[in-house]
Amino acid sequence: MAPDLRLRGRRGAVDALTGDCSKVLLELVRELHEGILDASSMPQRLVDTLCREGEFAGIAILVLDRSKDALVGVAHAGVSARYPATRIPRGKGISWEVLTTGRTVYVADLTQDPRTYMPGGQLDQTLSGVFVPLRGRGEPFGVLVIHAPGRDAIPPEDRTFLERVAAPLSLALENATLYERLERAVSLREDLLEVTRALAASELDLPALFHRVVQEAVRLVPGAERGSLSVREGEEYVFAAAVGYDLGALRGVRFTEADRLRWYGLDQPSLLAGRPRILSGDEARWRASATPPVRGTDAIHRHGELATLQVTLGVPIVLDGRLEAFLNLDSHSDPEAFGEESVEVAAMFAHQVAAILKGARLRALLAHQATTDPLTGVGNRRYMEQRLAEELSRAGRSGGPFAFALLDVVGLKQANDASGHAAGDRLLREVASTLQGSVRGSDVVCRYGGDEFALLLPGARAGEAERVLARVVETLSGRRGPWGEGIPVSVGIAVFPDDGGTAEALAAAADRRMYLARKLGRSVCAHD
Repeated sequence: MAPDLRLRGRRGAVDALTGDCSKVLLELVRELHEGILDASSMPQRLVDTLCREGEFAGIAILVLDRSKDALVGVAHAGVSARYPATRIPRGKGISWEVLTTGRTVYVADLTQDPRTYMPGGQLDQTLSGVFVPLRGRGEPFGVLVIHAPGRDAIPPEDRTFLERVAAPLSLALENATLYERLERAVSLREDLLEVTRALAASELDLPALFHRVVQEAVRLVPGAERGSLSVREGEEYVFAAAVGYDLGALRGVRFTEADRLRWYGLDQPSLLAGRPRILSGDEARWRASATPPVRGTDAIHRHGELATLQVTLGVPIVLDGRLEAFLNLDSHSDPEAFGEESVEVAAMFAHQVAAILKGARLRALLAHQATTDPLTGVGNRRYMEQRLAEELSRAGRSGGPFAFALLDVVGLKQANDASGHAAGDRLLREVASTLQGSVRGSDVVCRYGGDEFALLLPGARAGEAERVLARVVETLSGRRGPWGEGIPVSVGIAVFPDDGGTAEALAAAADRRMYLARKLGRSVCAHD
């Protein structure tokens, strides 16, 4: 029997010590409110204080985890540190009995009591134990556990003392938890505000912006390890960014809006309200099998790594009453990764992202309009000047060639005069469409002005450029123009670096050869 636990035999001594410990606890709470102590250290400070001031051999504090399906040890002191309670599932052991009934339990010999539950092993010594419920402003949220070496080693007066001290202890712990949550919430909101400002002020293109959004969501939302963002393209949704997954492998996956709603799992009003939802790994796998995408079922299972998914937090991003994007935040290690705080932060983040995406898309639309010819839908002269400057910079670093060509639609003025401007507009659209269908995806087609078009062919030398433009001429010769069969054009080609190292020099050479081709009665001219 531990003699240090028999020091307080008289009621007066117990009352005096209870008062002293209560003062210590209240002092800790006061200091906590003043911000002197780190709230996260509060549980350990409390058990250390009780062990020291109360002269107990061992103390542990267990509290409910976020799921409220398990008790976890948050602080251990003395002999209790030898048996840390990492996680006690619901219904296991004496602690859950105490939490459920709200009554203190004393066990004279834990090694002999069948209710004793030791995660990961067995007791290797005889211990007595007192289990006291910790009750804050509502239901019990934890258990105070006191250990003493030996059988029946905790006298009644010590048990009384512990029950009396549990009230200020509960208050201190609850206040510490609230303070820590408040502190974390303030910090997260500050981070969110900073991220929102940075994203809103950035001049990132949409793909880069999408990637940054997922990066910041994984960083800010508690519990998130990986993430992906699918965005609307017409009437379908495609993966536009991913962190922790192979985006290239997921790009071919497509969903309809009905698919997104079934994957979401709640009703449409909740979806359009932007309400986040949590799915367990098992439910996510079931929903993914029950609602396959329009395309890419194999990819979503293989590269979405559904087999190891523990939990997913889905966040609808809604613009003007329409689902524009869907953010998935995932954990592959912890089925309880997402709690109330995660949902709150995700919801706030989604509202900010919706505003950012709206602004980004508006800027992209304005930029597109500023660099697009409204009649033909190809780029305008400003866009060609931008792309030509970029290609000059790239080629200047690499030393590689590229071709720049000007194409003149012969007789456009006569077509307008004879058949009206509507006929001339149709002619220009036909030429633009033919040009776009005849070049590579990396090539650039623009309406340069009036009856002229410009082409930029990265990596092309003179011979290759001539073959491309000859193919264009041949295709146009088979089209029906205002004068009957064929649309006549004249083309001049300039090549970097042979014909100049500046945009002005290349444009001048191409223009000169375009008029030379017309003068000589040829369609394409690449040399003076």
